[in-house]
Amino acid sequence: MNLHGIASDPKFWSETVRNGECYKKYVEERLADWDKYCEGQTILDLTYSLYKIFSISGERKTFEDAYFKRRNMLAVSAVLSLIYPEEEKYIDFLQDIIFAICDEYTWSIAAHHPDINVHNKWHIDLFAAETGFALSEVYTLLGDRLDVVIRERIKYEVNERIIESFMNNHTFWWETRCTNNWAAVCGGSVGCTFMIMRPDLFDEIKPRFDAIMEAFLSGFKNDGYCLEGTSYWHYGFGFFLTYADMVKTYTDGKENYFEREKVRKIATFIQKMFLSEMCSVSFADGDLSLKYHLGTLHYLKKLYPDDVKVFSPEYSYTKDGCARFCLMIRSASWLDTYIYNNPEVNEASAEYYAEESNWFVKRTASYGFAAKAGNNNEHHNHNDVGTFIFAKDGKQILTDMGRGVYCKQYFRTETRYDMIECSSLGHNVPHFGGKIKQCFGRKFEATDVNYKPGEFSMDIAGAYGDDTVKSIKRTFVTDDNSVRVYDVFDYSGEEKITERLTSYVKPEVSDGCIKLDCGTVLFDNAKCSVSVSEVVTSKNNTVYLIDFELNRNVCEFEMIIK
Repeated sequence: MNLHGIASDPKFWSETVRNGECYKKYVEERLADWDKYCEGQTILDLTYSLYKIFSISGERKTFEDAYFKRRNMLAVSAVLSLIYPEEEKYIDFLQDIIFAICDEYTWSIAAHHPDINVHNKWHIDLFAAETGFALSEVYTLLGDRLDVVIRERIKYEVNERIIESFMNNHTFWWETRCTNNWAAVCGGSVGCTFMIMRPDLFDEIKPRFDAIMEAFLSGFKNDGYCLEGTSYWHYGFGFFLTYADMVKTYTDGKENYFEREKVRKIATFIQKMFLSEMCSVSFADGDLSLKYHLGTLHYLKKLYPDDVKVFSPEYSYTKDGCARFCLMIRSASWLDTYIYNNPEVNEASAEYYAEESNWFVKRTASYGFAAKAGNNNEHHNHNDVGTFIFAKDGKQILTDMGRGVYCKQYFRTETRYDMIECSSLGHNVPHFGGKIKQCFGRKFEATDVNYKPGEFSMDIAGAYGDDTVKSIKRTFVTDDNSVRVYDVFDYSGEEKITERLTSYVKPEVSDGCIKLDCGTVLFDNAKCSVSVSEVVTSKNNTVYLIDFELNRNVCEFEMIIK
């Protein structure tokens, strides 16, 4: 059974990919990665001193930089070994890095380990699952070009750390109560590893993977929007897609997730997230700019030709920073030369509304705009009910900062919302003297949410959890050239009502006007006083906080953004 399709053909790599015009960028990127990660490089030790940093300070970057450099070394040397089979340096380096990865104490990163003080090399987190899957695919695609001892090491370590751990140790949390990317990445990676390395056991264990994938899909509303953010669509849905493709082949088409309407809807999500050029909707832990994964979009386009749109290859990427091998090889094996050479043009004007997720996105020839309602307990949650983004000329003018730097504090409820990226004080929503702000929890949500073409409205008072904030009716009215933001307050507290805007662009304030590079905010200067402060984000970027402090007895405020 050929689970890898064309990727299992050595000539596809050494002839088609190596010489094909559509693959030229892919090959050049892999060669550049070789120079960056491998050529003349020493394989860094993953020492205990690095491993325990997270438990001491909560800082993740130091250990993970070394960990993911190894994964980059693995992926790049494996792909180049396929493309240039005559070049011994690639396969030699590949075998060295495989040997080192098989020596690692655990394939789980320290931040995901249940207890650093308990010996457990068999824990399966996102990256242990990915590592087992990557080694399984390397084992299959490189075959007997790998030395016998390397093949045997892969078989032994994958069997012990993934196969036996999944079958014999216990049920993992991500298969029992998880509806986000963890389910697809862990479940998909482990499921694919079984199909590749132990197909004799897969049928027995398959019901567990069925349940995991159902849980993952249940985390999406019927409109298919990924509330975790654009990067997590690529991550979670990318691994789901890989698993779904492989299990479809394994079952001779009997198991076909792609026939489901929800999967079709999810497939169209990412094309709606471009606001202005590559500037994107960055809600939750998303990114400010966006490219699509080349193989993923080409595969989906062939599945749903009337629904999925694939833009110019310049909007694409073939490898992320974590060097996820399954997605990297499918950037080549799922590439379709006709789609590559016949890209679609992103419509200058479009409007989307997700009725269940309550996201509103609009593009015109002049600007891009996005706003959300929702609640404050969504996956990768930020306290951001009612926030919005305004983009122009390829950048966010009024911003949503997206994800901050991941650390222990970032994923603890008691500290997460002290961080500017996650706090409502870091979003384009009102606050009350900086003291009354939005709260975390499912019950803190928008109500009375309504949409009609060009207009999106809601009441966001419920997100604040304060009896003095009785109503904040927020309405967005859009036309071809501008967005009107109109808020009406029913508030009985003592703190002053303050409208906040956030921007990476330094504002120029004058009477009734704020200039933000190519964007402008117009307001009634008689109703408020304006102040600007600065904050440095966890990524060490300066963000400008623009506050409109409303005068006493003012209970409504309007901004025109263009």
